[in-house]
Amino acid sequence: MSELKKLRAPLEQIEWRDPNTLTSNDYNPNHVAKTELRLLGLSIERTGWIQPVLITPAGVIIDGFHRSMIAKDKQWLVPCAILDISEVERMFLTIRINRAKGTHVAFKMADVIQSLVKDHGVGIEAVAANIGATKEEINLLLIEDVFEKFDVKNHKYNEADSAFTKKAST
Repeated sequence: MSELKKLRAPLEQIEWRDPNTLTSNDYNPNHVAKTELRLLGLSIERTGWIQPVLITPAGVIIDGFHRSMIAKDKQWLVPCAILDISEVERMFLTIRINRAKGTHVAFKMADVIQSLVKDHGVGIEAVAANIGATKEEINLLLIEDVFEKFDVKNHKYNEADSAFTKKAST
């Protein structure tokens, strides 16, 4: 049997933080509807923290914004795993985690993709590889005003897509 490699684990050094000391990032494409947010709060209250909030050393949230929001409202301390990684890696990680959970807001995703390519100089192939997308998906999200061209503001969405609808109508 081969030896298993131990990966670096931020979970080995959890710090409990006051949620008022944490700040959100400006690139998270995730949105949680009010019903699911209440359910998340109930889950934490009944089961406890099963997943830490991922933050930078400065307290910027990489993943776990909604959990930290609930903690702030309830005045709970937040278990935090600190990751000292670049802004580009933070953006990639946020998207990978959200895609793995199965939810993200397309408009915000387009903003993040455009920032990675245009502001940070990351190549399309690298973006696709790092977030589990195809080059075609990345190219589509790089089209200027892509959602207007596809007339998404006149598309009927369900409640889960409410953030998408609100953005499309602005």
